[in-house]
Amino acid sequence: MVSINDVAAKANVSISTVSRVMNQNANVSKEKERAVLAAVEELDYIPNGLARGLVTKNTNSVGILIADIANMYYASLVKSIEKTLNQKGYYTIVGNTEWDKKREENYLRYLMQKQVDGFILASTALDEKYIDKLTKKGIPMVVLDREIESDLIDKIRINDYDGAYQATAHLVDYNYDYFLHIAGPKKVATALDRSKGFSDALKDNNISSQDYKILEGSFREESGVQKISDFLAGFELKDRRVGIFAANDSAAFGIMKELKDRQLNVPGQFGVIGFDDVNFSRYADPPLTTISRPIKEIGEITASILMDRIENLDNEKYSKKNITLDVNLIKRGSTSRLR
Repeated sequence: MVSINDVAAKANVSISTVSRVMNQNANVSKEKERAVLAAVEELDYIPNGLARGLVTKNTNSVGILIADIANMYYASLVKSIEKTLNQKGYYTIVGNTEWDKKREENYLRYLMQKQVDGFILASTALDEKYIDKLTKKGIPMVVLDREIESDLIDKIRINDYDGAYQATAHLVDYNYDYFLHIAGPKKVATALDRSKGFSDALKDNNISSQDYKILEGSFREESGVQKISDFLAGFELKDRRVGIFAANDSAAFGIMKELKDRQLNVPGQFGVIGFDDVNFSRYADPPLTTISRPIKEIGEITASILMDRIENLDNEKYSKKNITLDVNLIKRGSTSRLR
């Protein structure tokens, strides 16, 4: 196991300097701070004292790491988690990571210094071995939206593959004849599952590979704008009807905005389906057809599982939770059947 002595040796500094850096003491030169942080990252060092304090001293606080605080799904998710935790006397500290592994690791170290009682990791980019190392130190944790092999980690996912399959089959059923998936980043497990659901649904409906395309984007509105612009620049529309499955609702809003600005008809020429069913989806123009995931329920279950884990730290018979929730297609005005 890596110790503070190993970090000090690697960074060529004293143990007290490592301690000051880990405690964010200002009396350390930038050069030494960089050397210590580089050694900490390379060695995957987690201060034992902090981990012990984390699991033995109850502070009634929970750390939540989310990928994008501007994303409406995460905002709704955190609201549900916070409400459930607060009802039981817990308070939350939220870190916005922007899908950045280094930011996530820094947040985790900061939260351990604050000695939170547990973590909720939502769509993080952390390596599985790093997460596994935290749990082996006895740190209560729930992971959302990714598959991890560890037997020590509670996990909650929704059926992204099935949601994408339903969305794509709906576009086929509504007689669109060209299909576009503006996907999330390939490094994100949920995006990969949705892309596979999209392509499998088309294959099962005997759609030629010449009649569909997947463009990698992000889960943001501006990605929807940019990617549909890129697609239109190289696509000859003529009398074709294009069915678009977006990475999520935010990307779908960007797609519909760009199509409207170009005076292209939704849902006639272009059908658009999102994923999440955030509150604004029903008020979009036209209202967005989307895959609904039970955001409120996800938050409530996540918070309840973490509190249960915290309260059963010394219970060797406590079994991990591995939950997959179903999703549903919500038909609205952004798709229409050819008459």
